[in-house]
Amino acid sequence: MQIPRINIIGSGKLGRTLIRLFADHQLVEIGDVFNRSPVHSLAAIEFCSGGQLCESIDNMNAADIWLIATPDDAIAEIAEALIETFSKTPLSWTDTVVFHASGLHSSTLLEALKNKGAAIASAHPVHSFANPEQSIISYRGTTCTLEGDPLATEQLSHLFTEIGSTIIPIQASGKALYHAATVLGSNYLAALQQSALDMLEQAGIAAPDAKQILQPLMAQSLQNLQNLGPVEALTGPIARGDIQTLTAHLDAITDQDSQHLSLYKELGKVALQLARQQAHLDDARLAAMARLFSTTP
Repeated sequence: MQIPRINIIGSGKLGRTLIRLFADHQLVEIGDVFNRSPVHSLAAIEFCSGGQLCESIDNMNAADIWLIATPDDAIAEIAEALIETFSKTPLSWTDTVVFHASGLHSSTLLEALKNKGAAIASAHPVHSFANPEQSIISYRGTTCTLEGDPLATEQLSHLFTEIGSTIIPIQASGKALYHAATVLGSNYLAALQQSALDMLEQAGIAAPDAKQILQPLMAQSLQNLQNLGPVEALTGPIARGDIQTLTAHLDAITDQDSQHLSLYKELGKVALQLARQQAHLDDARLAAMARLFSTTP
């Protein structure tokens, strides 16, 4: 059985990792590779040990599968460019799968290609592709959300399952909120650590010592979250109902740097809901903490 040929438009860290994994598992033949910068295309071809450089969409050949791994704002534009390019040729989009890897957008961005006969989908691997070399090793076990036309989702489910993904279907209407949640749980974790590092510096702790304090603590907290879930993993002054401790925290943050005050309070409100579910504290103490987090300085 002949394996499908895949073309890729936008071979950044995510794109090159995926096609390398697909090719390494002998699931696809890498076809044409296009980026706005030929240097990036050549880097992807070298990384994947396969593919042909295309310096223009106009020069791309037919393929069974197309991956559009560009920034979100360019996806619809690329779809229109593909239609314009291949309207000049006898290429048929029937039985061709076109998908993008945006966490935010659904497959509807590719509707113009669907109208030409293509099966469209969006597939979003929930993985940090900061280092493609490392991602090749660590990808297995990654969850991938998937939505789109049945023909496309069937083929993509096979590809992603074979490289170690767990597939979770998602409704197109839920993608924006879903993506916001993944950003909150991943990218904002970096922002949260930076805020904590800033506060430690303001407390007079040198940067190397601040990292030594926070990183093991955050790693242990993540392990507890994985093992126990958010409710049981919550510890600290909110779980204990330490009103005086929380008041001291709020006063110190206000005196030193009020920009972190709203963050501390808003996250405190969420943590308070977890403490309610733990059911260890009386209503009066819970109400007192709620008032602390609701007051304005």
